[in-house]
Amino acid sequence: MARVIFTPWREHSQLLAVRSQFYPPPAYDGPDMRSAACARVEAWKLRGNLPHPVEATALLTDAILHDDGMKNSIFSIRATYSAAFCRFVTGLVDSKLHGQRRTMFQRAMDLGLPASFVELRHEATHRELPSLVVLRNAAQRSLEWLWDYYWAKVDNKNNTAVSVVPGTGTTRMDGTFDDQLSVRTVMRDMLKQVEDNAGKEPPRKKRKSQHYQNSSIATQLVSVCRSSSEGSLILSRTLLHDSILIPAGRKPGESLDDSFSKWEQLLQMIIENHPTFLTTLVEEMAKELVFTHSSHSNDDNNAFCEAIYMWLDHILKSSTWETSRRLLSPAYILAAGDSAPNRWTRLLKADLEKGSDNMFFGTMPDSQVPARKCQSDKSEFVDRVSEGSRELAEYGWQVLGKWDCRPLGVA
Repeated sequence: MARVIFTPWREHSQLLAVRSQFYPPPAYDGPDMRSAACARVEAWKLRGNLPHPVEATALLTDAILHDDGMKNSIFSIRATYSAAFCRFVTGLVDSKLHGQRRTMFQRAMDLGLPASFVELRHEATHRELPSLVVLRNAAQRSLEWLWDYYWAKVDNKNNTAVSVVPGTGTTRMDGTFDDQLSVRTVMRDMLKQVEDNAGKEPPRKKRKSQHYQNSSIATQLVSVCRSSSEGSLILSRTLLHDSILIPAGRKPGESLDDSFSKWEQLLQMIIENHPTFLTTLVEEMAKELVFTHSSHSNDDNNAFCEAIYMWLDHILKSSTWETSRRLLSPAYILAAGDSAPNRWTRLLKADLEKGSDNMFFGTMPDSQVPARKCQSDKSEFVDRVSEGSRELAEYGWQVLGKWDCRPLGVA
């Protein structure tokens, strides 16, 4: 007997129409219909049986539409983002809502939900509201995850594979890949081109040729990531486990400078066009240190763990990663290290706590700035503060205690 499923929409085409409003195709140049889609979902919710991914998509999208500093205060925007994001995560991983009791991190791993989502949800619920930069990034990543988790699968079930990628498998009618093995094979072939062409050009032509090649391959990889379920995750694991970022046969203590110079330009090009990839890559590196190799993580001679740490340390400290690093939140690295501390996670935590200001905000140490300029800028800043205080005093506001205008953490 056929199973009866009650839905708040009358026809399946209505769900597809709302999906196209939330996720318009690249060629669409008409009016923004996201607000209408949110209103339609709100009406569906009154009818009951609304799937959580549909409601979460509407809440996150509405929070993005609410992000207007000319109409709303910064605090209200942060609160709206936080409420939408917390409801999205809680509805998926709260053990009180779904069967047997398990931790949120365990349920997140079962669903393929990034563990950093659970950590950010905890931060927004029990601590200070995250910054707008972090919340905007989280909202965008959440919508991308919801596409792969739910929306990409709501097409008619009669869709079958119609085209074949030579040597890799099949793609569906919507252009997404049929399985993870096919995606990994495609990505590995693309990355192999970088290795095969390394060192073939004369030194004068090598740099320019490498830039064009990396740009082309990065574009292709981003396209695969966007058209495949869990594309960023598969790419991260391919880079780590297929002897790409970490050379095969590497011994403890060996430098990774050659790997840094070979791959960081390509990685940064991918991040520029697909910003959420950086967080996924760093999360996978942290997982390798904390979970996958936990029994050997304290071994000083573990070449793989050492190489993972060196890559993370390079991403977190190198000046070449300063621009990309601003997209990254260190919350997951700190949480993962606290849950399973070992030699490498303790080193990472110490690095983060020691240099967090310069790592994620690109501030320049005073020692690198001419003393005259520092003094001039500071005097100008203090003058502006004094003028602002006088204006506030006219309306009855007073400063409680002495305000130290130095940045936090500066002695």
